[in-house]
Amino acid sequence: MSKIILITGASTGLGETIATYLAQKGFTVYGTSRSIEQKSKPFLTMDLDVCNEASIQKGVNRIIEKHGRIDVLINNAGLAIAGPVEALPLAEVQRVFDTNVFGTIRTIQAVLPTMRQQKSGLIINISSIAAEAGLPFRGGYCASKAAVDRLTEALRLELASFGIQACYIQPGGTKTDINKNRLRVSLPANSAYKETFDRTYALIDESVSEGIEPDVFGPLVEKIIQSPQVDRLYRVGKSLEKFSVLLKSILPTDIYERMIRNHYKM
Repeated sequence: MSKIILITGASTGLGETIATYLAQKGFTVYGTSRSIEQKSKPFLTMDLDVCNEASIQKGVNRIIEKHGRIDVLINNAGLAIAGPVEALPLAEVQRVFDTNVFGTIRTIQAVLPTMRQQKSGLIINISSIAAEAGLPFRGGYCASKAAVDRLTEALRLELASFGIQACYIQPGGTKTDINKNRLRVSLPANSAYKETFDRTYALIDESVSEGIEPDVFGPLVEKIIQSPQVDRLYRVGKSLEKFSVLLKSILPTDIYERMIRNHYKM
């Protein structure tokens, strides 16, 4: 029996790549976004806004009415922001958290009653390697993804007795359209942060444009779906990105921070 999969943020980028791969492997995939067109996509599409509880519930109900279940939820919808903490517009930070954190919670809350009734299910939350460290000028984004990781860890404990599993994937820099959609703080020419931020932002963009190909994530997600026992964390990125997480755990703070500042030419 084909598993029924709901994935958010599937109109472009990583979400579309994963949804396409899984559909081609025979899964019944509902790819969603605030506005998504079925045209030319090999998976089923549905408008769903993770920032709107009614929209989520409507989409979930539609799938359950048709199939009677939801086997896998992939929370991929996300929004990035860059700028010095001192200058972050709170309204934009709230948009990021509303999408990345509260949107994830909303969709989880919508599918869990059905998964508990089934006594089975899998929740995959797409996080980021950036969740492992407070990177310069990405404090808002890093904080939102760190929240997703801790949320997922709590979920694993809460859901184990119901036969439901949860995990999170931490991608490193990946060639998607995140650069185009990222919220960027506009700094005045006389800002104390202007020069350093502009230089660092160029490196942030470069890490995406020269990142790994998104095609690696489809097979990974399929492997997770087919696994009888799902791990807590799946980290995917370049060797240096993954090594930096290890370095943070073993290096003295001053040495680690100096290494990060040097990398970003701060």
